[in-house]
Amino acid sequence: GIACLKLAKKLASKFRNDANEKGPVSLSMLLFDPVPGNAVWTGFPFTAAFSQNLSACHNLKRVLALYPYEPLPDIAMHAPTLLDYPATTNVEEDVTLGCHQGALIRTNVCPQNKYETASNLSFCRIYDFLDSEGVKIKLPPSIHLPSSKECLSICQAAFQATHASKRIAHDQTGRNRTVIRRNSEMSEKCRWLNKHHQQLEAKYGQEHCAPQQVERGSYQLDFEDGWKFCT
Repeated sequence: GIACLKLAKKLASKFRNDANEKGPVSLSMLLFDPVPGNAVWTGFPFTAAFSQNLSACHNLKRVLALYPYEPLPDIAMHAPTLLDYPATTNVEEDVTLGCHQGALIRTNVCPQNKYETASNLSFCRIYDFLDSEGVKIKLPPSIHLPSSKECLSICQAAFQATHASKRIAHDQTGRNRTVIRRNSEMSEKCRWLNKHHQQLEAKYGQEHCAPQQVERGSYQLDFEDGWKFCT
């Protein structure tokens, strides 16, 4: 993920263009739990310190950023980074099942554990994004490609769980957001597991909801704004 950020900034500096002009090179990025490895409070060792603000990358066309919700121990320094993007970029940030790279281990037609369940969702989301960007992948028979309907069933089942969780993050937007899973009391207001679940329900389920109709707190897996500090 951090390598993508460095690449985006490098391309933006090489192919300079105004925000309202179409440049010679455009870029789409898929970020899966981008983790700089910095301490949250001190920033040490300052990995990717100058790569997390992408607001000047005007040739950045589209971003899908996925964040597994389960936290790792603080000592691991695996807080993900939530980036600052150009206003012209089509950005979708979503929280998904799993824990860091444990959410992308292997798929299974009949998931045997939470890792395979999370991997099915992640793999399907990544495959669909790449396909929509014209990147065609031919998979060997040994790799199971989860269908959208399989993923809908996973989301519906996972939505029944109501335990709470919070994962601290580096938020470059100043909103001091954290990655959360809402508890049973807060989940009463939730309609979907996450944005992916909402999209699948709209396509294959019984619900039809336009994005502008989504209310705050509608997702069980979500980002929660924190304290805002004056600068």
